[in-house]
Amino acid sequence: MTSLYKSPGVHIESAGDRYVPLERVETGVTAFLGVTDQGPRNAPTRVGTFEQYQNVFGAADTYMTHALRGFFDNGGRTAYVLNVGPEGGLDPMPDDFIGLQGTEPRGLLALERIDDVDLVVAPDLMFHYRRSVGFQEPSHVLAVQRAMIEHCEKLRDRFCLLDSLPGHDLEEALRWRARFDSSHASFYFPWIKVRKGEEVLAPIPASGHIAGMIARTDRQEGVHRAPANQPLQGLVDVARRVRKRERDHAFDHRVNTLIPFVGRGVRIWGARTLSSDPALVQINVRRLLILVRKSVEKYAQWVVFEPNEPTLWKKLVRSVDVFLGDLWKQGALVGGSQEEAYYVKCDEETNPPEARDVGELLVEIGIAPVKPAEFIVVRIHQWTRERTDAEAAEAATPAVG
Repeated sequence: MTSLYKSPGVHIESAGDRYVPLERVETGVTAFLGVTDQGPRNAPTRVGTFEQYQNVFGAADTYMTHALRGFFDNGGRTAYVLNVGPEGGLDPMPDDFIGLQGTEPRGLLALERIDDVDLVVAPDLMFHYRRSVGFQEPSHVLAVQRAMIEHCEKLRDRFCLLDSLPGHDLEEALRWRARFDSSHASFYFPWIKVRKGEEVLAPIPASGHIAGMIARTDRQEGVHRAPANQPLQGLVDVARRVRKRERDHAFDHRVNTLIPFVGRGVRIWGARTLSSDPALVQINVRRLLILVRKSVEKYAQWVVFEPNEPTLWKKLVRSVDVFLGDLWKQGALVGGSQEEAYYVKCDEETNPPEARDVGELLVEIGIAPVKPAEFIVVRIHQWTRERTDAEAAEAATPAVG
């Protein structure tokens, strides 16, 4: 390593004077919940290729296997596989996916400790509907899908892709979708057909393939690009054709459809969340907010126990301003100038003496996402005083609109 110093002597560095860059976190990291024939149970395992998945979890002819293959075929790079199968080869129950019972973290609860998860899917959930003892009723599947949404809303740093039930036509899928209202989830119809060798298999859920496409789009264009009108790889057809009038009907109900186009392949037609809030109806808007929140939260860890005074505030504003400025230049934010696209505020007004006395630091961030062009405020609180465990858990994560 080449020294930065050219002459002998004592060279004093001040860590506090260094510029700390704010880097965006990786997106498109997808957690897959389901049952595998082998591999660790209830231990989210990171895999970077389909071959690595096969080596650890096997290559059984299951929805889980086809979903992971579709994820990597469509450009996904990082996945966490969570085998929720119970010991002894028993049929899974809804709580094996949810994880509320027992003393050890299971299911979605085990997934909470993985910070870099960005997307959550459970295509294998549909395999067990009316095949496993614990999934004989639609309500059993509904409980898991609602738990997936609650998981994403609780952590506020991830987004889930929901599949329709097996055999559903469009009207049945629309009625099923009506059970949800969340900006942290999206819903897709219909299922897809994939090939194994020369054989076209029975239809499977599409969420794994879609997650891979989203990861690819994030990498090539950014999270602000709506994950729609992009080709899906590794499939031969859709299970049901959705006509133009039906497509419009589905779009009005915020159901994203998969449509085969002549010469263009199968593409996703719609990028809607399941939210009734007009400001958060676009997937790219919600995921942009998640990106900003997670990136700023990860960056701001160095601030803990630093002197809470104007010098620190200016460093925070400078780093966040550069980060948001880059997003604006890439087209993620609306505005003819940076001042119109976002603001960062950390001063005497956001940090009055009474707040500093209790160790609180507040940075206020406002951004205008590409769609809709409205400011959504992100408030970040940093506490340094001693608190109870319950208070600490509540204050550790910044709030996002």
